[in-house]
Amino acid sequence: MHRDGRTVAVAYFRAGYGPADYASDVEWAGRLLIERSSAIKCPTVAVHLAGAKKVQQRLAEPGVLERYVARAVRVCSP
Repeated sequence: MHRDGRTVAVAYFRAGYGPADYASDVEWAGRLLIERSSAIKCPTVAVHLAGAKKVQQRLAEPGVLERYVARAVRVCSP
């Protein structure tokens, strides 16, 4: 798609939330190609990772989430 003389691309991920979605190096290479592109990713890799079960399990451990929330509050506070 083109807008104002510029190429615009969107990558919408309906899958890819778990390691089973990347059965070989070919799938991983495809994901890396998309991530390195200038395409708009939906969801972003950060949101994608936050939805991963292993990440959620780790964040649910005592004190882990607080480390990140406290840092975010310090960065975002005026």
